[in-house]
Amino acid sequence: MKNYLIRLLKYLLFIFLLFELGRIAFLVTYHSLAFQSSFGEVLSTFYHAFHLDVSAASYLFVIPFLLLTLQLAFQTKWLDRVLDIYTLIVVLALTLSSIGDICLYGEWGFKLNYKIWYYLQKPDEVLRTATWVQLIAGGLATLLLTAALFWSYKRWFSKPDLLKINKFYWQTCLIAIVGLPLIFVGMRGKITGIPISQSNAYFSKNPVLNDAAVNTQWNLLKSTIRFAKSNQSNSLATMDEKKAEEIVSRMYKAEKDTCIRVLNEERPNIVVILLESWSADLIESLGGEAGITPYFRELEKEGLLFTQLYASGRRSQEGISSLISGFPPLQENVVTDNFEKYSHLNSLATSLKRASYTEASFYFGGDITYGNLKAYLMAKGFDRIVSEDDFPSTNPHGKLCIHDEYVYNLHLQHLENKSNPFFTILFTGSSHSPYDYPPQRVAPLKWIGSEGQYVNSAHYADWALGRYFAKAKKEGWYEHTLFILIADHSHHSYKEWSYNQAEYQRIPMMWLGGALKEEWRGKQIEQLCSSLDIPKTLLNQLGLESSEYQWSKDVMNPYSPQFAMAQHNAGILWITSLGSFTYEASTGQLYQSSFSDKEVEEREVLRAKAFLQVSYQKYLDL
Repeated sequence: MKNYLIRLLKYLLFIFLLFELGRIAFLVTYHSLAFQSSFGEVLSTFYHAFHLDVSAASYLFVIPFLLLTLQLAFQTKWLDRVLDIYTLIVVLALTLSSIGDICLYGEWGFKLNYKIWYYLQKPDEVLRTATWVQLIAGGLATLLLTAALFWSYKRWFSKPDLLKINKFYWQTCLIAIVGLPLIFVGMRGKITGIPISQSNAYFSKNPVLNDAAVNTQWNLLKSTIRFAKSNQSNSLATMDEKKAEEIVSRMYKAEKDTCIRVLNEERPNIVVILLESWSADLIESLGGEAGITPYFRELEKEGLLFTQLYASGRRSQEGISSLISGFPPLQENVVTDNFEKYSHLNSLATSLKRASYTEASFYFGGDITYGNLKAYLMAKGFDRIVSEDDFPSTNPHGKLCIHDEYVYNLHLQHLENKSNPFFTILFTGSSHSPYDYPPQRVAPLKWIGSEGQYVNSAHYADWALGRYFAKAKKEGWYEHTLFILIADHSHHSYKEWSYNQAEYQRIPMMWLGGALKEEWRGKQIEQLCSSLDIPKTLLNQLGLESSEYQWSKDVMNPYSPQFAMAQHNAGILWITSLGSFTYEASTGQLYQSSFSDKEVEEREVLRAKAFLQVSYQKYLDL
């Protein structure tokens, strides 16, 4: 029995060792963010992680407990082999998930969760967005770490050998009967009351330390289970339904129903250029460094620049559905992946075609099935969808997509014979990782600081944008066209904003073209807004019905309420003219609040909670 207890304890110790190694690697990788707190607070991460680690270890410990217990009564080699195979699988799974968490955290800003299953459904897209160096290094690191950790297990943690105890059958059953409930308690975290949750690991105002304390594998499991239930009940409900609806209704009520008209045509052609991952920090007029996007800077002289626009989503499919359907991105789901839901959403394409627009088209130089976008766009009334397979085979192709300049060229070719008025969206891709744009086209910036590859990819994308407009201005349809340049979402910029700060989500938007009134060219709009507000704003400019876009506000109405939201994995980033904060629904905690007045902060927290509750209920009701 002594050897048996030693083996059990050693196996548990091995599991904990794997957890701590992953946590240390995470903290080392994001040390610049972690050590914004004191060294003592960073160390306390390991203490606060203990309860969730116990819960995660309990899930992994069930099978070893049963196998080792059976060996007390049945001394057979196959039990050892099964345990070795199981342990190898556990080591591989924990290594992969830990590496995945570390790699994706810098892009996502939150822990590895259920969304990874969406991306793994299209592994070719995952492979195309990573560089070969990242893929090879990641693959080798996974294999070497798995081999080293499994060797360590065999060398130090799989001893001593267990000997069969004669006629120990009913005692073995008794050990299992007593041990399994104890393991279940470990899984649950408590004997009575509310089961353990992420809140048990949260202890700091530094979100990186909280994320380090949350067990990666436990979070992935719970997130997946929660996602499976997310279409059944409103997990974001915090108040009476009628009260929440009243709060949201008041939030969207404008003092006056008016609209400043900035267009000189009733039915202009509409060209939306979705700029992949363009942060406001790329734009000099919005506080960015000079020289990154000089062509955009030149276009500002003839365009209307929106200076306080925030991306409502953090991924491309969220930004695209926000712009086209005006529906808020979700915390526990992705609306473009649910046909039974998005089939009921509104669509700019449909609204415009009802008003005599001849065709709605969408252009992208990559795989349009990514994020289920092709099915979503077809359902939303887009007649022509052009993706990578529709381009000439002679067009150079990056790892993710065809380079921007060639996408622009084909777009211009197709617009030559279009009947007016038309509606088209062009989605760029060269400013997305792995940033393999053609370097010979434009001299790279001698960038000093972080995000150099990203900045230079935007520099190329800006050059391609400038060439596009130089050609478009020569076309006869240009004088009858409104161009809307807007980012699909933001990106981790060289200014190192926290994911919980409003500045992280700030993106550029500019309107220009022959359809823009002369007096508005070279001007700026400072109204606070989000990409959700595009549908109502555009339709009101055209004098079309827009009331069905209930989550959208008219930016050109100076009396419209000034607030914006951005999707956050566990809650919402809430932005007003008085301040901003990130509210985490699962814990009720606020991050990066910039409100100085506590009473105002409490009011805005209530509004943010109501927005979360009502918008998710609307999703469930679709």
